[in-house]
Amino acid sequence: MIKRLTVNDAAQALEIVKSVIVKMKAMGIDQWDEHYPTIEDIQKDIGKQHAYGFYYDYQLAGYVIFNQEYDVEYNEIEWLNKGDNFLVMHRLSVHADFQGKGIARQLVKFGEELAEAYDLKSLRFDAFTKNPVSNVLYEKIGYKNLGQVTFRKGLFNCYEKLL
Repeated sequence: MIKRLTVNDAAQALEIVKSVIVKMKAMGIDQWDEHYPTIEDIQKDIGKQHAYGFYYDYQLAGYVIFNQEYDVEYNEIEWLNKGDNFLVMHRLSVHADFQGKGIARQLVKFGEELAEAYDLKSLRFDAFTKNPVSNVLYEKIGYKNLGQVTFRKGLFNCYEKLL
């Protein structure tokens, strides 16, 4: 089940992020750290009603943000959807104990359905180039890699799918 998160879910969402950081570091992926994402980031997104959680057997197992906000670096990309009617996905994360169960795929699909419900024409996001698991998944489910942007931790692939 996927539902919008509340302030009561912030600590659990942070635990998901922390478990992902540990797993990524074990894989040699230095994408997230103590500076991002933080509990303040999570609380802010919950307050804006942009945060969603995936519940597996009534336990919060996945966390994601959907909104229309993006960093200025996105303006460097030649997107498929030329309009401003798109949804952006941020911080897709699945607790390390629940990875490999198709949760990430279900959260992306939920984002597509959310975009379509608001009559938006595409879903966009970025993925750290040094995270092969994410990049393979996104291309496997039909997202086009449209180029790269640079953020604090390095290069990120930018993905989009027309809906």
